[in-house]
Amino acid sequence: MKRLLPALLVLAAPAALAWPSCDDPGVKPPVELVREAPVYPAAVRAIGVEGSVEVALTILRDGRVGWVSVRHADPPGYFEQAAVAGVRSWRFDPARQDDKAVECRMLTRLRFTLVDTVEAAGRPLASDRPAPVFPPRLLQDRVEGYAEVQFELAADGSVLQPRVITAMPRGEFESAALAAIRSWRFSPGSDQQRMTRRFEFRLPDSTLRDLPPTMLASAPFPMEACRRHQTGSAALEVETDASGAIRKARILSSEPRGLFDKSALTIARASRMTPAYRSGQPIAAIALLTLFFDPNQVNCPGFLRPDPMHPPQARPPPAVSGHDENPAGRANRWAILSAATRQQIPLADRRQPAAVQQYGSPR
Repeated sequence: MKRLLPALLVLAAPAALAWPSCDDPGVKPPVELVREAPVYPAAVRAIGVEGSVEVALTILRDGRVGWVSVRHADPPGYFEQAAVAGVRSWRFDPARQDDKAVECRMLTRLRFTLVDTVEAAGRPLASDRPAPVFPPRLLQDRVEGYAEVQFELAADGSVLQPRVITAMPRGEFESAALAAIRSWRFSPGSDQQRMTRRFEFRLPDSTLRDLPPTMLASAPFPMEACRRHQTGSAALEVETDASGAIRKARILSSEPRGLFDKSALTIARASRMTPAYRSGQPIAAIALLTLFFDPNQVNCPGFLRPDPMHPPQARPPPAVSGHDENPAGRANRWAILSAATRQQIPLADRRQPAAVQQYGSPR
């Protein structure tokens, strides 16, 4: 069954405006009380489009959301209204400074994604794309979680170089997702060369519905990476508590080696992931998290990024193409770095039912 992946929330420092940043020194950040994922527009879901919207907002002293502004949408024209409507319904315990409630400003990136749910009594997604098998031990232990796999698509429709980029918890969900993806076949001649697929593993009697989204912190984008205009990634093993908050993190691998390690650790140690569950209750776990870095999504010296608040007068109408959703970024004091690079699945593939009865599912 395809459904909306809970929105990804990323906090970062805004430009210098009247409102202080929610993560300014001396400001205790607001705590979310109500933060439901926005409604996936039905017409957009029907044609299989995925995307993201970056929104700036203020949190008032009473915890309500005040001013809201769309800063960037990718692809434009599909998700902006849904994102703004969703954000306006959020409620927070307000930010505090010197024990007094204060207004503050933050940025949030909302990701609209169609995912595959893997259920324990599974049926195949399609004859050429079998569903992952729910690991028997985790089924017996009543553990629910997710795994996300990135892979290349060959000209003949076969899968090349699959790798798990996110997993909660680590271990058997990763193996199950990889085993399934390696046997997948797509239509030959597809223009989509890189793809990402997320599998959510669910029990037959699962009661999980609106799960808390992953929330990533921010960190300085390395100046050396700006100078070289270098993209990269870092894979981390992280320890999370029952709320999904990351308590410990270590680098497993990075590319280029060492360049983004410091930023990746800074982000991870202040972030929170959607937790794993046992018998419907969130649990502490060891997870895999991959962060992607792109200088095109930040304002590196010498490289100008178009102002999202003042786009060109003429812009093409909304269209669905070989869209890649890149990590989020900002032209402020910190770069926002997303947990995963998301690529669209060809429409012919996304329109097919993605459910496999009970236990499973980046699109």
